[in-house]
Amino acid sequence: MKTVVRMLLGLVLLAASIGKLSNLPGFVAVLHSYRFLPQGWWPAAIIIALSELAIGSWLCWGRHLRQAAWTSLWLHAFYAGFSTFMLLRQVPILNCGCFGSYLSRPLSWTTVGLNLLLALLSLLLVRLACQAPAPPGSGDTRRGSQKNADSFF
Repeated sequence: MKTVVRMLLGLVLLAASIGKLSNLPGFVAVLHSYRFLPQGWWPAAIIIALSELAIGSWLCWGRHLRQAAWTSLWLHAFYAGFSTFMLLRQVPILNCGCFGSYLSRPLSWTTVGLNLLLALLSLLLVRLACQAPAPPGSGDTRRGSQKNADSFF
């Protein structure tokens, strides 16, 4: 299950970053529509796209998984919070920019919900990454001893 969750999160982030990087001018225009940054502010677009690329690659790679999952959690929580802030400001956003200028859809409460779902999956991955593997030959494929289970939380 851990592999499925990390690959799902990683591939979503990789797809999002590729969508942004493949049409960077379009993504800069999407960011401008939020009326939060100066027009044509390229550094934000580059930082966002490369951050998603790095975190998505990190998740797919699987090394230091707990740290990667925490990073994914904070990223998606930030996206959910920022989307909520923009919706409460009632600024009409015709393209949320989740996948750059591709797969255009308006910013809505569904966007917030999807980011919260991705944050919850990231939290699940944090928990799965903390689990100690069962000792070899123990026949128990669960988490390990109760002592190990209690030491994590």
